[in-house]
Amino acid sequence: MRNLLAISLCVFAVSVSAQGYPSRPVTLVNGFPPGAATDTISRQIAGVLSKRLGQPIVVENRVGASGTIGAATVARAAPDGYTLLFGVLSNLIVGPASIKDIAYDPVQSFAPIVEIARGPYVLVVTPAVPARTLAEFTDYARKNPGKLNFGSVGPGSAHHFAGEMLKRAAGIQMVHIPYKGGGPAYTGLLGGEIQVLLDTMPGPQQYVQAGTLRALAVTGPKRLASLPDVPTFLEQGQDGVDVQFLFGIVAPRGTPPDIVARLNAEITQALSDPEIRATLARQSIEPTPGTPDAFGALLALEWKRWRDIVAKTGFKAAN
Repeated sequence: MRNLLAISLCVFAVSVSAQGYPSRPVTLVNGFPPGAATDTISRQIAGVLSKRLGQPIVVENRVGASGTIGAATVARAAPDGYTLLFGVLSNLIVGPASIKDIAYDPVQSFAPIVEIARGPYVLVVTPAVPARTLAEFTDYARKNPGKLNFGSVGPGSAHHFAGEMLKRAAGIQMVHIPYKGGGPAYTGLLGGEIQVLLDTMPGPQQYVQAGTLRALAVTGPKRLASLPDVPTFLEQGQDGVDVQFLFGIVAPRGTPPDIVARLNAEITQALSDPEIRATLARQSIEPTPGTPDAFGALLALEWKRWRDIVAKTGFKAAN
């Protein structure tokens, strides 16, 4: 009887807490610097969500280690709904799969709230590569093993593993050249240091439209509306290049389900805001909100898949 009474009191306390939530400002941690695409989107969501919840949503940039410093901060925070993470593929999945002794587990350390969006990577090449289709590219690469350099935003990044996937799937050899971020990678690409890059939109868009770079393929199940003439890898008969970016919001594990449900509903509504949708559209992104359970299932699936991907490349995890 005492145990039943204790459980009832706990449920009542959580319910009362959730009903009054939020009673003070909420922090939304973003693991990337101001001005980055994730920063713009997270701040727009925070602005709309603040109006809906009646409390300030403060975006805090905790930068470093592919966003994993910010993610670790949230994993250690109190599970009360007042510290959230705007997570991306690199700190929700890829970083934990490729960094030694990371301070959190993507599945066990967080309470998934809502998926924000998913989207493709685009394979672009410089004019130095005599190819206008994926088949021509792979044929050229096979005939010139090791001649092509592909870039990334850093070793162990999703960009890096996207290139490794392409090498493995197409049976080609390329040399990986890592850079410290997207800006330096494009400098290397436009300067001829590298000839190949797989990147998310809108990174390559202006260069493709200007004719400076050629887009040969996009990952994912369908073409991009902003690059309608560029077929998918699958359309061109090439499987095994399966990487898409991921945005979503999570809280520390143990956050009350009532609060998670409230945030899921409010953020889902916020994603219908015209300004947010316009920002996402400019980056060729479509919102993909769903339930917390659906987002959790996706994270668990991707966590397993990316650990296998990292293992197959033979990548040595950083300290």
